[in-house]
Amino acid sequence: MGYKKLDEVMELLTDELDGFNKSIVRLEKLTQHTDNIKVIPDTTEIERLLREHLNSEKANNSKLQESFQDIRYQISNARVVPKIQLWIHYTIWFISLVIIAYLALEVSAIGEIQEKAFAKGEQEVISNLKGYFDQNPKHYQYYKKWIKEKDSVPNQK
Repeated sequence: MGYKKLDEVMELLTDELDGFNKSIVRLEKLTQHTDNIKVIPDTTEIERLLREHLNSEKANNSKLQESFQDIRYQISNARVVPKIQLWIHYTIWFISLVIIAYLALEVSAIGEIQEKAFAKGEQEVISNLKGYFDQNPKHYQYYKKWIKEKDSVPNQK
């Protein structure tokens, strides 16, 4: 019985060796075919992918640059004070200037008002004196005398 098993094992080994030899023969044939094949390195697909990637990166970079410029513009135009507050501020300044100009005109007209008041006062004094002198003609005579004396004395300045 021991030989029988040994024969079976030997038979299996020979079958395996035959299969191995056949595989080696096929491998030799395949290697002969690969020796005849010449591989030409072709990087056009890789170059195309790199160009696409470079173009997409350029587009992204230009978008980022535009966004940066937009942010820079918005920051440069940003104001700490709101526009309505600035308009209110300018309106107050304008109203103040108008009031100052009006008051300056009123002050400049004071001389004219004083002259009118002086002329009115003078007329009132003359009418009052005329009434007084009409009631007291003797006093009017003294007043005339005093005026003549005053005019006859030279100014002693």
